[in-house]
Amino acid sequence: MTALPITRNTLRLIARMRAAVDRITDDLTRALTASWVLAWDDLAPLFLAAVNDLNATSGDSKWPARGTVLRAQRTLHALEQTGIALERLAGQARRDIPAAARQAATIGFDGQTDIISSQLPYGATLPAAARHRAHQADAVDAIVRRTAEQVTVRSWQLAPAATEAMKRELVRGVVTGDNPRDAAAAMVKRVEGQFNGGLSRAMVIARTEVLDAHRQAAEVGQEAHADVLGGWVWHAEVTGPSRTRTCPSCWALHGTLHPMSEPGPLDHHQGRCSRTPKTKSWADLGFEIDEPPDELPDSRAIFNALPREEQLKIMGPARLQLLDDDAIEWADLSTRRSTEGWRDAFHVTPVADLTKDS
Repeated sequence: MTALPITRNTLRLIARMRAAVDRITDDLTRALTASWVLAWDDLAPLFLAAVNDLNATSGDSKWPARGTVLRAQRTLHALEQTGIALERLAGQARRDIPAAARQAATIGFDGQTDIISSQLPYGATLPAAARHRAHQADAVDAIVRRTAEQVTVRSWQLAPAATEAMKRELVRGVVTGDNPRDAAAAMVKRVEGQFNGGLSRAMVIARTEVLDAHRQAAEVGQEAHADVLGGWVWHAEVTGPSRTRTCPSCWALHGTLHPMSEPGPLDHHQGRCSRTPKTKSWADLGFEIDEPPDELPDSRAIFNALPREEQLKIMGPARLQLLDDDAIEWADLSTRRSTEGWRDAFHVTPVADLTKDS
């Protein structure tokens, strides 16, 4: 059985869907960032007062001992308020991420009928469309429940981890002496960096879970039309202005055809790759019509035509040299890895692994 080429209209629909999901993740991360900034605005004066107090007690120009730092009244108050703020922010993430996942999942589920139809002869219909629509609410609800469970598990350490990192920064101290005000400002800036580490982790969780919900919904939506599908294609962003943000693993996997029974794409954290359905050939579906050419971009051909500086930005010098020397194959750039507490995912193969046998 052969699969039908993906059409230009298919690519247009996928680009529109990708843009819609990007807006959802962008809105979500902007909201998280705004909340984190407001929280720090309230905490910064508390930490500045705490550091100034500790500076004042360091009469011998040495930063106080760990026990002194962590028992100081203003330090304790600042850390207590930090814990409260971080737990509130984690709660926001646990509410907002599943809500965004619902939007992304609905888009992923709804869009499959049009994407599949775009590969069929004009006027052809999908007999499973009504059943597909009836299945939508239950499918999306199940995906959102899984997302909420995953977010709860992955976010419960946000507050403790960031608070502990801030404690370590306070204990580490500053060089006291002639410019205590500058020293205090530098210390508070470092503590802020640890506080924002919680935001970085929250944004990784947010993007990853929303994009996963979108892909899972696409998978469920495609199952309703499995009778006309020959598989699904790993679809990375290898054209347009964002192509240099696409990692070597995703460049290598783009365009690979997978059976409907295979889950995926098992993209890495924050990965933006999508699962594009590919219908059976028109001949296999009973249409005696000439089929259009395949419009899916060829990632290797596109990469080879890129300016050298873009190739370097995507691959890095070591991987690019290995490709130039034919020391590795295109497929070698991607490796499947297992991560405790999360699903398997494909990541960029480390250079050290690529050079073992080359």
